[in-house]
Amino acid sequence: MKLMRGASSVLLVWLWAAMALGADIDGQDREREPREQPGFEQQAFERQDLEAFVDGFITARMKAHHVAGVTVAVVKDDEMVLAKGFGSADIEAKRPVVAQRTLFRPGSISKLFTWTAVMQLVEQGRLDLDTDVRDYLPDFPLETRYSAPITLRQLMAHTPGFEDTAMGHLFEDDPDAVLPLPEYLRRHAPAQVRPPGSWPAYSNFGVALAGRVVEVVSGLSWEAYAERHLLAPLGMRDSTFREPWGPQREQTPMAPALRERVSEGYQWVDGAFRPGGFTFVGGIGPAGSLSTTATDMARFMRAHLNEGRLGEVALLAPETAREMQRTHYRVAPGQPGMAHGFIESEIAGYRALGHGGGTVHFVSDLQLIPELELGVFISTNSNGGQALVRGFAEELVRRYFPTEAPAATTAPDDPARYVGDYLSTRRPYTTVEALLNHDMASVHLDRDGQLLLSRRGREIRLMPAQGEGEGEGEGHFRQADSGESLRFLDDQSGAVTHLAVPEPIMVMERVGPLANPRWRLAFFGLAGLVFVATLGSALLGGWRRPRARRATVRWAARLTLLAAGLWVVSMVLALAGVLPITRDVGLVFFGFPPPAFVAAQVIAMLAGALSLGSLALLAPVLGETGWTPGRRLRHAGLVVLLTLTLVTVWQFNGFVLMG
Repeated sequence: MKLMRGASSVLLVWLWAAMALGADIDGQDREREPREQPGFEQQAFERQDLEAFVDGFITARMKAHHVAGVTVAVVKDDEMVLAKGFGSADIEAKRPVVAQRTLFRPGSISKLFTWTAVMQLVEQGRLDLDTDVRDYLPDFPLETRYSAPITLRQLMAHTPGFEDTAMGHLFEDDPDAVLPLPEYLRRHAPAQVRPPGSWPAYSNFGVALAGRVVEVVSGLSWEAYAERHLLAPLGMRDSTFREPWGPQREQTPMAPALRERVSEGYQWVDGAFRPGGFTFVGGIGPAGSLSTTATDMARFMRAHLNEGRLGEVALLAPETAREMQRTHYRVAPGQPGMAHGFIESEIAGYRALGHGGGTVHFVSDLQLIPELELGVFISTNSNGGQALVRGFAEELVRRYFPTEAPAATTAPDDPARYVGDYLSTRRPYTTVEALLNHDMASVHLDRDGQLLLSRRGREIRLMPAQGEGEGEGEGHFRQADSGESLRFLDDQSGAVTHLAVPEPIMVMERVGPLANPRWRLAFFGLAGLVFVATLGSALLGGWRRPRARRATVRWAARLTLLAAGLWVVSMVLALAGVLPITRDVGLVFFGFPPPAFVAAQVIAMLAGALSLGSLALLAPVLGETGWTPGRRLRHAGLVVLLTLTLVTVWQFNGFVLMG
């Protein structure tokens, strides 16, 4: 079971891919009182001290977390105060990272450009945020479960109700396999699993759908629109949404002069960096295909920090830029929310607006703190970069703009009511990925009766929040290490049903054992052991057992043994298909489902059919007088276990074949 648990956990890489890292501290339109805080120009260190801090932070973590290259940009008061590259863009060619020249792949930070484009068209009166997107896409067959409209505002908040799928299609490694945006949207449309406007679940598909709206309304491809109305006006000459794809895209690919400056992506394998090649995101380009430099991203940050202007260029009207930064959705009072495309968070006590992003190899983050007129962009070219990127902006702000940490108070009346397991709404519901992927949060009590949150390999103490602001009170907690806000949510009966985490792009649903992936994996492990033991017992001792008097019972015994054997073969093949992903995370996207996993599914179908046959023949077995009561009971127990295995695999879409 330890092996299976490890394999399943690795598959969470797609959850981090294109994952938002940012989130708001409070709510709707509440304004902060301006605080007197020193700016860079008022500090004794000036830029030299900033560079020394950044050098120390990044170089130490590059070594600790096996990161080949990093690029960084910091802007303050409408000025780029730092842009620097670290390490290698291409180890074999000995090409260093240069902030002004080396292009990185920032993944879902691309979404900020898509939402900026949407707001440009809203400003022009060509789009309305509350109109059903299907009105803009009359030729697109968007199948939905609910009749309620899906609006651009809901797509911005990740609340259209879609499940989130990624395995086998989100990224490509073959330039000739990159689909045009409309074709990708048709072929990989996710199921709508909840009413639009309800709980959030991060959706790459939803953002790409908004990008398609931009294409249809503007009459330009997404790549051309971005060039004409976003990149060129800002002077982002070293940035593009084009990729070196094949002729099937019927568009001009990435310019060779830019392609040769794109950083290689790396994985750390067996004590060495292994290059991964170009990862194509063009099929869903508006959600993640940007290639850019740190200095170009500094220009983008400056424009959004300066009410849509960069020098004499107006990317957005001031009122539109302010609207983009306004909170329009949050899961619960006091929790981080969604601005118009930006994800809110609290960074060292300040409201931040930003987005994170990742591909198979690159991990990136962009954060704006309007109150400080500060912007931070960081991107790494190695899959260990998550540990480096996490906390960079936080440490920088804490060092140069310190503020008081949120206070904590006494424990709530009954902390035990929050104990349980919570599963993210950002997950697959209808595909076989549901068998493999999960983002779990477990809440339990320590010896002192205080709440601990375990999630993504970290254990964090939860401290009850204190204060008079919106959302403070019962069920509201802060993480002891970062001060980030969490809130447990009740239903009308007062039962705790959800946990609102600092990422407003999802919420955690409280689940019981039947829906708990950990229990599911434990069950499969136990069932596999029982099946192997049963087969071993039959092979070693079956010849000594008396034969059943009726042929029906003899067939029932054979069916149960054959079903048990097929389930064992299916489990072994599934493991054989999944375990390579633990060494090469790119296989989550490029090589899924592997042949062994497909074979496991086919054999599972046969095992399931035989399990149903065994269940149908259970009654004659129970009446068989030639068998001892103990043998009949063991047979019945095995049939029940076969049936439960079938139900569990069915419940988690184990028979859904992916091609």
